[in-house]
Amino acid sequence: MRLNDTGASDGTRTRRAPTLLVAAVAGLGSLLLGALPAHANDTTKTVAADGRSITFATNDSSRGVSGGVTFVVESDGNWSITGNARNSHLLVRTFHWTCDLTWDAAGVSHSTGKKAVPGKKTRTKSAEAYDPAVQADFADIAARGRADCDIVIG
Repeated sequence: MRLNDTGASDGTRTRRAPTLLVAAVAGLGSLLLGALPAHANDTTKTVAADGRSITFATNDSSRGVSGGVTFVVESDGNWSITGNARNSHLLVRTFHWTCDLTWDAAGVSHSTGKKAVPGKKTRTKSAEAYDPAVQADFADIAARGRADCDIVIG
């Protein structure tokens, strides 16, 4: 093996250059991602007049797909998510909604199943189930609960 003017062999130098490039790009990428502020969707919270249900509503967008969602929790522990998605692309995109409900030091996460939405079209997806944590802590959720609902693409 022949040494070059840096004192390293040509094989070592060619392996080192891509490694340094990858490290530089990774460092720059993490710097840029670290500079972006975390963003939570503004969610409206409405407690029903009879106090038996709470509705959280918001809008979100991701990678050219946008829509609105309502997340309802009821005093009997049942919850439901109903959201729509408008695909601004020409190709089909798959989406689902995820809602994180937090109160005090507790929290739960629920989501819809995935659904394909063709290009330039709108589709609706919903899900519902029972959650014993929601039933047990409903009064705390009504008083201090917050929800963050996001549209997830893919």
